[in-house]
Amino acid sequence: MRDDANEPASSSASLSHCSLDALLKRRAKMEQEMSAISARLSASDAPGLRGSLVDPEGFPIAGCDLYAVRADRGRYNVLRNDYVRLNDELQKRIAERMAEARTRRGMERLDVREVTSKTPAPEPKVEPRAEDEDAGRAFCVIDQIADGSPGDVDGLRVGDRVCAVGGVRWGFEDARATPPASVLTDASRAFSENENVPVRVVVLRRGERVVVSVTPRAWSGRGLVGIHMQLL
Repeated sequence: MRDDANEPASSSASLSHCSLDALLKRRAKMEQEMSAISARLSASDAPGLRGSLVDPEGFPIAGCDLYAVRADRGRYNVLRNDYVRLNDELQKRIAERMAEARTRRGMERLDVREVTSKTPAPEPKVEPRAEDEDAGRAFCVIDQIADGSPGDVDGLRVGDRVCAVGGVRWGFEDARATPPASVLTDASRAFSENENVPVRVVVLRRGERVVVSVTPRAWSGRGLVGIHMQLL
């Protein structure tokens, strides 16, 4: 079995056939070898990577293996050139992989949006008036709903006239009476005290009584339902 990490990085053509993992392993081996050569040439009695091989009088440096120094320098230069080509190829591969990942994430978001758009929101249940006489009269109207809020997602609509929120009802005694402010406070409390618990909301919508199950819950906006109710 061929080991791409052990092959010399001599040309761009040979690099193009290597996997990203093999290129990373090859670079690590090159860095290790270059570091070892640099350490040998930088020893106390060595001339370094570029130092002169002769003394001020023109004689070879005493106690220095000139053949070994020249061999190490030659090998280091080869590795350095290959290292540059290898890094260029790695940067290209990594950029391609990042572009593929971005494209994949974009397609996943499109898929989610497509599924969401094709999945119709649950229709609120419309009940005959006779079955919901216990809901009482409408005491407030929903005049604001935040997009994407629990109230919006669960089926409430601007203009809905609220007759009941959970056990909060009003208007049985006197059909001409004005709803007190306390009933609006009680309705808000019915939502806030039932986080993550479905609350049965009865509304009048275009003359029909509609029952909507609303689950107060945390979301990106304010409150647990994301609606504003105005007393009638």
